[in-house]
Amino acid sequence: MILDLRKSNFEAYTSLFNYSTDLFFSTYFNFVSLTLKKYNKMLIKEIAKLFGPGKSNVSLQEKIISAMAGLVSIGLIMLVSQYYLDPHSLPWVVASMGASAVLLFAVPKGPLSQPWSFVAGHLFSAFIGISMAKLISDPVIASALAVSLAIFVMYITRSLHPPGGATALTAVVGGSAITELGYWYMFTPIGINLFIMLLWAIIINNLIPNRCYPNGIRDINKAKRELNQDDKSDAQRPNMIQRSDLHEALIDMDVFVDVSEDELNKIFNRSLMHTHKKKMGDILCRDIMTSNVISVDYDTDIEQVWKLLIKHRIHAFPVIDRVGYVLGVVSMDDFLNQIIVKSDSSIIKQISDFIIKTSESHTDKPEFAGHLMTKPAITIHEQQHILDLFEIFYSQNIHHLPVVDSQNKLCGIITPKNLLLAFQNSGRW
Repeated sequence: MILDLRKSNFEAYTSLFNYSTDLFFSTYFNFVSLTLKKYNKMLIKEIAKLFGPGKSNVSLQEKIISAMAGLVSIGLIMLVSQYYLDPHSLPWVVASMGASAVLLFAVPKGPLSQPWSFVAGHLFSAFIGISMAKLISDPVIASALAVSLAIFVMYITRSLHPPGGATALTAVVGGSAITELGYWYMFTPIGINLFIMLLWAIIINNLIPNRCYPNGIRDINKAKRELNQDDKSDAQRPNMIQRSDLHEALIDMDVFVDVSEDELNKIFNRSLMHTHKKKMGDILCRDIMTSNVISVDYDTDIEQVWKLLIKHRIHAFPVIDRVGYVLGVVSMDDFLNQIIVKSDSSIIKQISDFIIKTSESHTDKPEFAGHLMTKPAITIHEQQHILDLFEIFYSQNIHHLPVVDSQNKLCGIITPKNLLLAFQNSGRW
């Protein structure tokens, strides 16, 4: 009886243990299974991101312009080649020019799209392709060597242009028409193709707003102004990345990045500016500007302008037309720039002679504010963030910035003093 009871209890405990074990492992495996499913879904999404299309920050209008520019470029090549070349014996256009059209008109600011990369990349590759075709009879080996050597030469000559690989390959496997051309292949059709496409790229990319080609061509005047400045000037700019640091970072990466250092510098610094704007909040130019603006008309006498400067003890004020549009800014510097230092005459006397209106019908000196002012006018919109002021004050080397409203009419003026007061009142230093 006792043995049966013990046996019954043992079986009950065993059954309970087996049930508990089954429940534990069932719960565990269900948890693992759900976790793996969730992980697999996440993994699949991550893999899809790696092989899927990236985000596009380009507007539809920009995409249409790029497509139309490519259409015109290839059409021009065909038309000019048809006129100058024999249509029965010579190829008019090299297929690799289609790939170059994508770079020149869709990525005009990229290093791979610049004139040196475009022209030299194709010509070096064409020369290598022709040479391999002549020296090596086996097309497989010749093709492989042509492309690999083209990549190497483009790298060391800093003329990396991906379609150049296709140009080298075409020289080897392009058929008898290209083989018979020999090194003339570099001039016809390559040379003609390059000239037409480069000329069109320079024209169209400089006519379209927000584009320039070659990259940086619109910054030539700015570069002249900064010619005597070094990296110390960049270091003085608040929270801006220095170009030397950016250059060292690219060297550390030891990989080709298809963005120029100038463009990278602009991207990073604009990103920093957006970050600071979020931290500061929406402090707009209209919030800190001086609304009671002293301004003069285009035809205000020089003498009257001088009296206003002295009376109000200000350095500069805007020149506007009768509607209220800003035409320029007249400042104390504009007056001083008109004075030629002479040993036999004091500066005060020269200024007095300058500001007095000429009584004669003819004069060779400025008589009105419109003649003396600095133009074109540099302005800022009242809805812009105050952090936009830093770049304007620094790059333009100005201290008085007219503010315009939604109708582009004068509504205020901002000086560095306004900025300092804004930061002091906000407590954000």
